Amino acid sequence: MKLKLTPTQNLCIGFLESGFKVVQIGDHFYFMKGDRKQKVLSKTLDALVSRGALEHKNDGDYELSAEFLEYRKQMRSPVKSPRTRH
Repeated sequence: MKLKLTPTQNLCIGFLESGFKVVQIGDHFYFMKGDRKQKVLSKTLDALVSRGALEHKNDGDYELSAEFLEYRKQMRSPVKSPRTRH
């Protein structure tokens, strides 16, 4: 999986990684954690679903996909470059 995320999409991923949940109030979506709330556009969520970063569950919840979590884990691991000796 190779993702090219916009800064807004990357920010949304950050909200989800830090424990925020996506909730729908009326026609609008928000990231909520405790009493903190940040609005998010539905088209941003749709774009993340279409890119494979988010899964839209049957109960209406959005969460990071297992494939994306594995991708993120690989991207954060230290890269071990082979040492060449001359």
